[in-house]
Amino acid sequence: MRKVMLKIIREQGHVFVNICEPELLGKTFRKGDIRLEVNREFYAGEEVSLDFAFTLFNEASVVSIIGREIVDEAIRRGYVARESVLEIEGVKFAQVYNL
Repeated sequence: MRKVMLKIIREQGHVFVNICEPELLGKTFRKGDIRLEVNREFYAGEEVSLDFAFTLFNEASVVSIIGREIVDEAIRRGYVARESVLEIEGVKFAQVYNL
């Protein structure tokens, strides 16, 4: 199973689960006025299996997902609606809110 970078941030009673494909870490993508920055502060954590990362979705207030393969898998599993995905320079980005 695919390995992903996972960072969990607990702040002010919220849980932010941030997941990205490791090869995207530290890169910036642009489309017009939109800039998608896969910064280390927000996404660099531990490398885990994608299956493990999905087990954290229900406890998260917000999940941020960056990467074509992992966003597609989140769509297949029913976490993300295809029409809510943003694509910049071929890189997919989605967020899930459980507020």
